[in-house]
Amino acid sequence: MDATQMSFEQLCDVFNYQPKGRLLTTAEAAELSHHSKNTFEINRVKGIGPRYFQPPGARRVLYSEKDVLAWVASGARMSTSQ
Repeated sequence: MDATQMSFEQLCDVFNYQPKGRLLTTAEAAELSHHSKNTFEINRVKGIGPRYFQPPGARRVLYSEKDVLAWVASGARMSTSQ
């Protein structure tokens, strides 16, 4: 099944993830995806990471659990030639 068509529950099952039920900080999103916090910051600047939220006037950036899991799942490959 394509990662874009997976429900949040299916993504949690695939990654054996217990949802927190709230938005994640950059550090928490990085830990969930096994990437560094710096990678998330760089990807955010480049526009290639998962969708994020930054309330007006706030410095803090937050991520949806589903968006982070879907972003990781979008990298699924069956072969190194893909």
